[in-house]
Amino acid sequence: MRKVVDRVTAFLTCSLMIVMVLIACWQVFTRFVLNAPSTVSEEFLRYALIWLTMVGAAYAYGKKKHLAVVFVSRKIPGKYQLYLNLFIEAIVLMFIVVILLVGGTKAYQNAIGQVSSALGMPMQYLYLSLIVSGVLFSFYSVLHIKEHFTKHKKISSLNK
Repeated sequence: MRKVVDRVTAFLTCSLMIVMVLIACWQVFTRFVLNAPSTVSEEFLRYALIWLTMVGAAYAYGKKKHLAVVFVSRKIPGKYQLYLNLFIEAIVLMFIVVILLVGGTKAYQNAIGQVSSALGMPMQYLYLSLIVSGVLFSFYSVLHIKEHFTKHKKISSLNK
């Protein structure tokens, strides 16, 4: 399941990045060559960057490629590593649920009926990025918790 989610997420973020580069090139062309900047491309790039950031952050978290402060955790004895890792994952999961899922749902509901100025896109699609990234973050957080338990069991069985 993880491989499927990883591949889909990587494909979507890479595809969105390619589209963003092409549209940014179009925007530069229309601004400097045609002297008529495209307002649609500017708004699209703004919203696409939000989606790319939210989904990309979840993907980076899932791959454990995010910024982490490990100075303190390296100083803690190995037998307490599991507790520290579970505590950290619990904090992350609480943030995900409260901010991304609950807060994202409220923002989504508040945006119903609003339309973006240039694209004419319903604004709730923009706020849907919070919910989608929250689901991805939750998925990866649960996987990380499972991995911590699996790693702890292997270490415990080797020490016996």
